[in-house]
Amino acid sequence: MTTVDFSDRAVERIAVFGALASTFHGLHLWADHWLQRPKDAVLKGLHGDELVYPSDGEPAPAVEVAREHEAPVPACAVGRRAATAHVLTYAAGQLVVTEAVARALGLRLPWRARLAGAVINFGTHWIIDRRRFLLWLAKRVNHKDSFIALATVMRKPDSAPDTSGPGTALSDLDQGLHKALGVLAAAVTARLAVPGPRHRRRGASC
Repeated sequence: MTTVDFSDRAVERIAVFGALASTFHGLHLWADHWLQRPKDAVLKGLHGDELVYPSDGEPAPAVEVAREHEAPVPACAVGRRAATAHVLTYAAGQLVVTEAVARALGLRLPWRARLAGAVINFGTHWIIDRRRFLLWLAKRVNHKDSFIALATVMRKPDSAPDTSGPGTALSDLDQGLHKALGVLAAAVTARLAVPGPRHRRRGASC
């Protein structure tokens, strides 16, 4: 039987990874759904140059009477703004609870380790929630675009099928990618939080 002898650094790194991975996973749906404003959930996937009202994404030409106190703006600007607002609330919730968990467990997380994990978690979250990259990736991985077209939800009678909200294939693929990247973020953070031993150069003084 082969035994593996882990160094103290490896054990510490595995412990940090396990704590972070479970924290990121456990917090994800809370930060992604409970903290997300309904407005941001509806608007974050908007694209294009069509003029819409920023409060609800309603196309300006479709409104019979122009709104006095709201100027229409390009849909892409509304989508980017909503996605950014969502990611900021997601990041705030995750960072606060992760810090509380780290303190409770006595974990030391240097700022560069935190920053690296945050860039992976929050930067990729924005890209995925803007949908274009997710749809592009779905076409190239096991033909998941056909899964997206098949697994839709009818919210109301006589309404168009919803292709991206809860219960749809696109939503499941979205969540799966977020959680997979959370594991990567935890691994990178743990690796930077517990660096390997520094090797002394030849000829260097002790």
